[in-house]
Amino acid sequence: MGSIALHNTRSLPSPQVPQAQARLLTIDVLRGFALFGILYSHMIFWYSGGPLPEKFYTAYMDIPSGIAVGLYVLFFNGKFFSLFSFLFGLSFYIQIKGLVAKHENAVMRFGWRLLILGLIGLIHHAVWRADILSIYVPLGFMLLLARNLSNKAIAILGVVFILNIPTKVIEVFSIAFQGTIEFVPNTFVEDGKKYFIAMNQSSFIQVIIHNVYALKEKLYFQLSTGRLFITFGFFLVGMLAGRLRWFEDIARQQSFFKKAWKRSWQCLAVVAVAGLVVAVSVTVLHIDAKNSSWIRWLSGLLADVFNASMTVFYIAGISLLMLKPNWNLRLSPLSHIGKMALTSYLSQTLFGVFLFFHFGLGLFLETSPALNIVLCCLIFYVQLLFCKIWLQHFHYGPVEWLWRSATYFKWQPLRKASCHKWQNPSEV
Repeated sequence: MGSIALHNTRSLPSPQVPQAQARLLTIDVLRGFALFGILYSHMIFWYSGGPLPEKFYTAYMDIPSGIAVGLYVLFFNGKFFSLFSFLFGLSFYIQIKGLVAKHENAVMRFGWRLLILGLIGLIHHAVWRADILSIYVPLGFMLLLARNLSNKAIAILGVVFILNIPTKVIEVFSIAFQGTIEFVPNTFVEDGKKYFIAMNQSSFIQVIIHNVYALKEKLYFQLSTGRLFITFGFFLVGMLAGRLRWFEDIARQQSFFKKAWKRSWQCLAVVAVAGLVVAVSVTVLHIDAKNSSWIRWLSGLLADVFNASMTVFYIAGISLLMLKPNWNLRLSPLSHIGKMALTSYLSQTLFGVFLFFHFGLGLFLETSPALNIVLCCLIFYVQLLFCKIWLQHFHYGPVEWLWRSATYFKWQPLRKASCHKWQNPSEV
């Protein structure tokens, strides 16, 4: 979660369980919600992990697919990787705090833990080039370096990075001195043709070879869009949320979350109006928006602010809903996937590449975006059931268990002695 910062709890809370477990339930629900958003974002265009020729994004123009794509643009695209990044930063703080409490060398232990995650990420990237773990790991080491900054410094840096300010500044200089907004090579068309062949014609081994060479294209994408900055910004804000104990007792923080929720939807409304004004102006003045660097710059800025505001809207909104008994009951099943986030994230890729790639069922372009979202919901429901059943018998998800065992150089207990006994949750 995507990187993904992951830790497990043992069971859903009851009125008698400690407050810490209720806190972790909300975090796990947020993580499960993020995993659904990530799955939706990937499934809608055939689980493509790279650019495709532009014509394929508009290949299906029926109403159901138009609705599915519209929902993707407004509510999913660019929102859930940032939510996942926030949760990584939050769990980073929880894990570091736990290591310090155990009198362990937090930097060495967490650094080793990141290296293992990096290995998992590289293997995952070889199968599917949009893997986020290989991006999270180097940024995770940067988070280690930033962990001792003051709250004020973290807040300022977090906001600057979340709003993608460094990228927008670089783009201004690029437009002024080079006459183009692209400050890294733009090979989107060429890459799209190559990736189409990889998805539609290549064997499993050929896809792996393609993905290995695509590491450079992945870096270009992260730099040109500012995803690296945005991801690290949400890392910082997540760590700050841990420091300020936003999730220690959500009921006591209710006024804060209400204020954050209100400010976020107000910001969304302002950006929506500004976007509408830009769109109307472009139409009335007959501006070629696609080839106008300044219009693209402004549109990108509005999109970054919109996505950041939507992420805050999701975090605050779900946290508030978890305080309502009926909504708590409805949302709590998401925590099963949240506790097994790494396993769930990787298994989503297995579903996706098997369904759409040539070496699997080869449904690429055979299904519409609308049908892909139906498949998305079915896959997520299967994951929910699997995680619920698995956690009735085991402490951790299978990948989480391997990751934790490798972290401590010792096989960790996996099977539960009793499915009803609650134990203090530990970080994976």
